[in-house]
Amino acid sequence: MIKNMLDEFRGLMERKGIVKLPPDRYSRMYYPKWLHLMEFDVERYDIDGFGSAMSMHTTTKMGMELLTISLCPGKGCCLPYLLLDTMAVGKKRCSFVEYYGCGFDGLNDTQLRGVYEKYKGFPDYEEKPGWYIAEREPYSLIKSGEPEQLTSMVKDSLAVYLASIGDSRTEPVYRDHLELFRDRMIREGNPSSKTLNMLLGKEGAERFMKEVIMPISVF
Repeated sequence: MIKNMLDEFRGLMERKGIVKLPPDRYSRMYYPKWLHLMEFDVERYDIDGFGSAMSMHTTTKMGMELLTISLCPGKGCCLPYLLLDTMAVGKKRCSFVEYYGCGFDGLNDTQLRGVYEKYKGFPDYEEKPGWYIAEREPYSLIKSGEPEQLTSMVKDSLAVYLASIGDSRTEPVYRDHLELFRDRMIREGNPSSKTLNMLLGKEGAERFMKEVIMPISVF
């Protein structure tokens, strides 16, 4: 399931105006470094007129597989920040399609609401409490289900989101909202905090959030 999602993401990243960034120190990481119980493969992209995209595919010796995809409108494109997480372990499958408006009004989200209507009937996944849950847009999808169902949901969410970039205006002030939200994710924590702190240390995890997951353009 996760391989199919990653393949779909890579295919969408081949369109005009998207440039894959060259490998760097984050592209391949291990924990612990001498035992490799967890492996992290990271890919990064620059999207013209929008901002950035990244994927992090995590595999573990314990049988858990994770995929995180972040689409950050760091150039001020008026789409909500999209954070997508999928987990597969044993028979357990879940996908989170999380949209964050970061307190900014006037987002281009009509088509994203349509995707929500299509998939809202999938079983809800019961997640752990977190401050960020209340910050999500109401058309976020936090779902469990069969692999084919979740793959379709993720594929459609990504495709519709990327297709909306060309129809979205740019507002430089939106970058300030994104930056404040990112700072709160660092300060108050997020679902990836524990793993990133373990992998990179506290300061390294903060750099990773700023440079890879949610880079904000400076003009």
